[in-house]
Amino acid sequence: MIGFWLLLACGGGETERPESAPALITEANDKTPGDLAGQLGLDRLRRAELAPILGPELDYPTYTVRPLSLQVFPDFRISGALYSPKTEGPYPAFLMAHGHFGEGKSSGEAQAPAHALAHRGYVVLALDTPGVEEGDLPRRQIHFEEGRANRERLERAGSSALAIQIHGLQAGLDYLEHRVDSGWMATGGASGGAVQAFYLAQIDARPKALVMASFVPLPRQEKMGGCACDWVPGGWTQDWIAGLKIPSLWMSEGAQARPATLGPSHRFVTHAGPHGFERPMIDEAVAWLEGFHTLASGSGLPAQIPHTPASALASATVGTASIADLLAAPAPPRAQ
Repeated sequence: MIGFWLLLACGGGETERPESAPALITEANDKTPGDLAGQLGLDRLRRAELAPILGPELDYPTYTVRPLSLQVFPDFRISGALYSPKTEGPYPAFLMAHGHFGEGKSSGEAQAPAHALAHRGYVVLALDTPGVEEGDLPRRQIHFEEGRANRERLERAGSSALAIQIHGLQAGLDYLEHRVDSGWMATGGASGGAVQAFYLAQIDARPKALVMASFVPLPRQEKMGGCACDWVPGGWTQDWIAGLKIPSLWMSEGAQARPATLGPSHRFVTHAGPHGFERPMIDEAVAWLEGFHTLASGSGLPAQIPHTPASALASATVGTASIADLLAAPAPPRAQ
């Protein structure tokens, strides 16, 4: 049932309803440069109240971490982890997308930079995509071969798997925007998370900076491998890299060179190492982001960045709706 959080071993949960949270959000195209939102089919899916549910608080020396569940579509929730500084805000905010690292928001590639940024005084929200962790159900799967049937359903309805993921990230921005401790917002992630954050920054004006760790070739094509969940239906109708309007940091582990059309005002750096969001990239990202605002608090990063067990970040509340159910509901009319 919506609004119900199964009790975790360390305590109960609570429902949080931010003031002025949107009831229905269907105006995704309002902030769209060009027609990318239309290509993805964002307006084929009807959003619902966020109805946030927070789980038990996990304590760290300078911040806390709490499991979080957000309703993106009617009875269709995604799970997240909210990292909140203990000091008085307002804080800069960072929305963390994840790549295909198995554990979603609980993977080291999402957790490590989230812990680091929270230690430095950011409020961080790391979100799952459908089909991972507690939402790893066939009816919600959009990734790899297991998600092919759902991706095809979405495409036949004029939408896409990437639209599902962007809507989830926009729900995260809505949540951060309506928290009293959030101010300036940035977004980013590693690998496929970088791809999601890149497209989010093209569609939504709220992120003011973009961090891409171990980014993959853009635009994505079938011959490049990876997951079809981040393909743009119909391909690129313009060069979205050249048109990127907000400051961005592109970090390669050595697999990718600087994109040919990336403007000189954007930062590109190589930190050789594994594919992911390793410590040199975390240090780079923290230093780069702090060039855009003055932190209210925070100190240098610890030598060892913590890792929270995935079980402590789990939400049992994902709702009962499937991808097929989202498409069965009446969609809002397309903008003319």
